[in-house]
Amino acid sequence: MTRSIKRTVLPMIVALLMAAVSILAIAPVADASVVYGNTFANVAAVQTRLSTLGYYSGTVDGVWGKNTSSAVKRFQTDNGLKADGVVGSGTASKLRLKLPVSGGITYGKTTANVAAVQARLKTYGYLKSSVDGAWGNKTLAAVLRYQSDRGLTVDGTVGSGTASKLGVTLSSSSRSGGITKGKTTANVKAVQNALRAQGYFTSTVDGVWGKRTMCAVMSFQSDNGLAVDGVVGAGTERKLGISLGSGSSGGSSGSSGNISNGDLDLLARCVYGEARGEPYNGQVAVAAVVLNRVRSSKFPNTIYGVIYQSGAFTAVSDGQINLKPNDSAYSAARDALGGWDPTGGCLYYYNPATATSSWIWSLTVHIKIGKHNFAL
Repeated sequence: MTRSIKRTVLPMIVALLMAAVSILAIAPVADASVVYGNTFANVAAVQTRLSTLGYYSGTVDGVWGKNTSSAVKRFQTDNGLKADGVVGSGTASKLRLKLPVSGGITYGKTTANVAAVQARLKTYGYLKSSVDGAWGNKTLAAVLRYQSDRGLTVDGTVGSGTASKLGVTLSSSSRSGGITKGKTTANVKAVQNALRAQGYFTSTVDGVWGKRTMCAVMSFQSDNGLAVDGVVGAGTERKLGISLGSGSSGGSSGSSGNISNGDLDLLARCVYGEARGEPYNGQVAVAAVVLNRVRSSKFPNTIYGVIYQSGAFTAVSDGQINLKPNDSAYSAARDALGGWDPTGGCLYYYNPATATSSWIWSLTVHIKIGKHNFAL
């Protein structure tokens, strides 16, 4: 190699070596991360603690990035640690983190356990997604944030301590919730419709108990200060504003129980004339008021006698009682006959926008469904 070539090549080699050294020097900073692995759980736990402590204002998304690395460095600097952005045992200890994080529920990730945890986290504002009974990253992130804010061990695992703080009772056995008076079609429909009316149930009202119904019940229970067990007992029933039957299916066609086809038809015509266009549970409620009157000593003791009592129903006065009912009216009549009472025993209802009777305003309104007030 000639002297001139050496003079040209050697400086280039030196420059390249210096560049390589420079790259190697900054590599640890560029690759700064969690020494236990940049899993969603580990990164989300770091972000959560930094957020609680005021160092991180971004989204807890479990993705390592520039903002997370910068927040780690600031935390390390303030706590006398090497500001390399790497979360090792020293930084994890200062953050009060137990790494690596896996997350879960010590009693098992059953649908009921997960739904109960989700329901409480949603009530407290930590979970923004729906209560579906499925453990995932959103649930894990919510658990981590809750633990961090409440001074619990931040491990993403719902053990006895976290469960106690959340106010849930977990079980090692599989559960599916239910209705203490029986999962009859009428009862399940009553629960689903009541939950739907309050925005907790968005699926089809089919009278079939399933995961979505149980999760909706748990979410309702959590928001209303009830035991989050997915079981519709007396307390949940009262809060929902319904009165369930005891073991009756409510019938499916022809007649319901000892009710004749004529009474069923008359009740459906009353529902159609008084409440067509109202929400379905509002139609059932009108039929339930008729039946509540039949059972009350203040009124006639037959469906015919109650409906045709003088001045009792507008549909009789204006002739709409003679219109042919649709399928919804018949279904509502059958559900009421099967024991569903969305009013909780009310004897009166009225539309406050059109009511002309002065005494009606003296009644105590128990629930409003659609355009009607239901009262006693």
